[in-house]
Amino acid sequence: MEANNIKLFGGARMDVALYEGETLNITVEISRYSNAEKERMIDKYRKAAEKKAMICPFCFEELRLRAGEINEIHFAHLKGKSCQGAEAYDTYHNQTKRESKKHSVIKEIIYNELKGQELIRSDLKVEYGYKEKAEEKWKHYPDIYLNKNGREFAVSVITNVHEIGDEKIVKIINKRNKYFKEKGLESIWFVEDRELADDYEHRVLHLWEAEYGLAIKTEEDYKWDKLLKELSEVFPGQNIPRLFGYRAHGTMNLDVRSLYYVHSIGDEITFSVYRLILDQMKSPFRGFTLTKGYQMNISQALIIRDEIQLSDKDQEEMNRLEFSNQVLVQIEALKAEAMLSREANELRYEQQAREEYFASTVQETIGEIAEPYMTVDIDVVEYVSKLKYLSLSHQEAKALFYYLKVHRGELEDYGLTLTEVKNAVRYALGKISEPKIREWLVEIEIL
Repeated sequence: MEANNIKLFGGARMDVALYEGETLNITVEISRYSNAEKERMIDKYRKAAEKKAMICPFCFEELRLRAGEINEIHFAHLKGKSCQGAEAYDTYHNQTKRESKKHSVIKEIIYNELKGQELIRSDLKVEYGYKEKAEEKWKHYPDIYLNKNGREFAVSVITNVHEIGDEKIVKIINKRNKYFKEKGLESIWFVEDRELADDYEHRVLHLWEAEYGLAIKTEEDYKWDKLLKELSEVFPGQNIPRLFGYRAHGTMNLDVRSLYYVHSIGDEITFSVYRLILDQMKSPFRGFTLTKGYQMNISQALIIRDEIQLSDKDQEEMNRLEFSNQVLVQIEALKAEAMLSREANELRYEQQAREEYFASTVQETIGEIAEPYMTVDIDVVEYVSKLKYLSLSHQEAKALFYYLKVHRGELEDYGLTLTEVKNAVRYALGKISEPKIREWLVEIEIL
């Protein structure tokens, strides 16, 4: 049978062929029919292929259509024929199986836009990645290969980041980025817009872990780096993300990166541009966003100069000016807050001083009022004896006065009278010249 003379070259199984001058995707074509009609349509295209109507779009050799229980429907070269393009396409096809239906739409629109510029730029080459690098038998292919005057780019679109599982897609992206870098290509990624999770109010861009590997460095990002360095020199010691209330996982390097999200409606697409500083790589994954993000139409975003422009130059200048003003406003707010804090502290210290002074004054006043009524525990007989021997000190004279002022009615308990005490005082006044002692002795005499 004819089928016995057919095999896949290198295991390649293609779902595309040239049929009547146009590309036919057999998987898409058969999916249009009901289950009852599918077998009839498969048989139709199988017979057409046997009559040499199906051609390989890469090597232009004839193809056969195969469909069975083990192998899903696909095109294959005749036995003994080889086709590097088919094998590369098969590798790329397996690589993109996980993508959503929007992937091919977005890829084709980007490709057509870039390919159109190839006509007017002699130093520009644009091609599908699997076509350009088929002969080199790469392990991974970018959606689109771009060469601008010897500088090579790998342009890729990614969808379904969350559906495949973040950990798995992280490994895929890391492998591709590393592989393209080893091959001398700079990676440019476009992310499907349904992955976008921005919260400008808190200056945060929430990320899948995979999106870390998709953030790229462009010419505009270096301009943002320069601005941040200048602001740090003008305002030393200030943590810029913290100025805006951003809650970082830890210390952040002021290294600006870009993420590009694709919005597709029908056959129209636009790009959202986000400039951000990646936070430490741990869950929950996030970044500090410098701008609110702005949209660009495809013809503006994909202009090629030394690299794909991917920015609105005027908008970027406005954004940097606005950001500088925002930093200044935050700094002034901090200064005002610090001044209010200092004033509040000064008022608090003044109030505390007034309260302490008042308390001290009150205490002194209370002491002055209460002092005459204070009881003093003394040996009155001994004090009177000291008067006679002229050995009473100033403090003892004062203590004797206050004792007699309160307890003079109790002198009889000690075998004394107030007259006897006053006689001893008069005797001492005639002998003692110390003013402080005499002051209290006079007070006793006039009791």
